[in-house]
Amino acid sequence: MTLQKKDGHTHTPYSHQNSNEPFDAYIERAIALGFDTYTITEHAPLLGDLALPEDYAVVSEYDIAQVKAETARLMTKYGDQIQIKRGFEVDYIVGHEREMRAFLRENQDWVDEIVLAVHLLPDDSGQIAPIDYSAALLMTQFNQMLVNPQVFYQQYFKVVAQSIEAVLGIDVPVRIGHLGLVKKFQKVLALPDYADDIYQMIGDILQIMAARGYALEFNAAGLGEVENGATYPAFDIVNAAQDMGVDIVYGSDAHQVSDVGRYFSELREVLADDQA
Repeated sequence: MTLQKKDGHTHTPYSHQNSNEPFDAYIERAIALGFDTYTITEHAPLLGDLALPEDYAVVSEYDIAQVKAETARLMTKYGDQIQIKRGFEVDYIVGHEREMRAFLRENQDWVDEIVLAVHLLPDDSGQIAPIDYSAALLMTQFNQMLVNPQVFYQQYFKVVAQSIEAVLGIDVPVRIGHLGLVKKFQKVLALPDYADDIYQMIGDILQIMAARGYALEFNAAGLGEVENGATYPAFDIVNAAQDMGVDIVYGSDAHQVSDVGRYFSELREVLADDQA
């Protein structure tokens, strides 16, 4: 399998995490790098009612209106140079499935594809908390689970499996985003490799994805994170997914212009080497 020259996971100036660079510059970089497809996947505005850290990036309905207007403008401006697709990075949140479906149905005429991801889990007390915010927060809110990190991994992959089984309410291509985010702070927390039973859970997840026609995102962001240093998911899981017939889609997870297309050539080589 050759990795398509598509950046399938990108953010916008409205994500509250991005630099203040113009939206056009993201598209122009993708064109300059020779990408043929660029998917805009801003976070769906599904976090507003949760108790999250004050500076945790939360996208609003107003932000999404701006994203839609700007996306239409960019498609008109650059449509003869690159295919621009419209999408969302959709958070699967335990107990909030109804809100997720309602949002997607309301926006089904706009959405071309979805990145479905798990950023939040029930913590030791059952409260929904982010696993991608900081190592300190993990040590505070997931301290009991982290006594045995395999328990933490099990909780994460259990919720990922639930997300794949969830009814989304619309019929568009779906890919699972940054699988393995549970290891974002693996260097800081000295997290171990997955145990055999966790690898079995991952294998079961890949089988369900193959059966449902879901793709797997090969997310480059972790390579640039000093706390991590690895892709989401790791190379061996991507190769296993490919061997099982799951489509692989590259995602830069760009939050600034220089992120667009990062590590694409290296990730393409990983898939090529597996087929050699």
